[in-house]
Amino acid sequence: MLATQLYKKGFDDIVIIEHNPRIGMKIKVSGGGKCNVTNEEVSEDNYLGESNFVKNVLLSYTPRELLDFLNKRKVYPSIRSLGQYFCKKSADEVINALEVGISKKAFLLSRKVLSIEKNENYSIHTDKGVIQAQHLVIATGSNAYPQVGGSDIGLSLAKNLGHTYTSFSPVLVGWTVQKEQFWMKDLSGLSTYVSIDVGHKKLFGELLFAHKGISGPAVLSASLYWKKGLVYIDFLAKASLKETFSQKKKQVSTQMGLPKRLSKLLLESIKLKDKSVEDLNGQDWEKLELLKAYPMSPAGNFGLKKAEACIGGVHTDEVDSNSMESKLHDKLYFLGEVLDVTGELGGYNFQWAFASAVVCASALEKSLIKENV
Repeated sequence: MLATQLYKKGFDDIVIIEHNPRIGMKIKVSGGGKCNVTNEEVSEDNYLGESNFVKNVLLSYTPRELLDFLNKRKVYPSIRSLGQYFCKKSADEVINALEVGISKKAFLLSRKVLSIEKNENYSIHTDKGVIQAQHLVIATGSNAYPQVGGSDIGLSLAKNLGHTYTSFSPVLVGWTVQKEQFWMKDLSGLSTYVSIDVGHKKLFGELLFAHKGISGPAVLSASLYWKKGLVYIDFLAKASLKETFSQKKKQVSTQMGLPKRLSKLLLESIKLKDKSVEDLNGQDWEKLELLKAYPMSPAGNFGLKKAEACIGGVHTDEVDSNSMESKLHDKLYFLGEVLDVTGELGGYNFQWAFASAVVCASALEKSLIKENV
């Protein structure tokens, strides 16, 4: 996006160093290959990071502006549930739109960056030689999805240039389970609508039971905010307990509104024998309350290969949100996920990447004009 914006303004002395054989590999695999490119509603509340920094960048480039940009390039993402915009055909639509107008010579593909030196300019050492640059933009992402090239090289480069950072950790990822919840593994492939309380957040969506534990949109969203400890799952998220079990003559299991196998194992896990609602005593009702706030401590997560993003990154107090320029070095910039800003599931991380790129492009344009006067 940065190069696209600058090329549009006539600045073509740009190279894009990419260690993959083509650009946009993470875009290509995102959203099940359809790329959840943005969300209808985006604010700093959808992100972990310094809120004022995030807000300032997001206000500079809205989802509507991103959609207009794509529409002008014949890409028309469609809105789905929860305000999420996906490509109609494939993520290649977004990649192709970003490549429009950029010379093929600008792309230095299959080239690995080894180190960077700051002298009069920036010396970028790669496995195929050294590149000199007056301006340097580090937009290397995180080490989520290492199978398509995700790495923490950006943090190493930032450190060498004097910046501080928080190491990456996988988020937007499924959870493994403790022994007490091994019964969940027997439900692999089954899904149900839940809410999950984690810290100060309540997240809604589908929970998917998997061989390793639990996944699905609700879990992935909750994983962004989880720190070691308990979370609480509401398996009856669509109604209150009294509303759910309103028919006194019927069995508890038939009124839960859940797949039969899940109802059976849930009742076993809370040690409640299936019976008619009218036969429930006070202690039974206390056990049923656990279905609205089922406590569990995830054992861990599915790891970087399954994570859609990472928390951590270059500390934003060392970067100017009006330009994305380093406060330590002139003409050094940081964009996207390499910064210590992470969005929720639902297109927020792409919106952050594009917004930060546009902010940087605007600042670079002004700098380049000033230099050429």
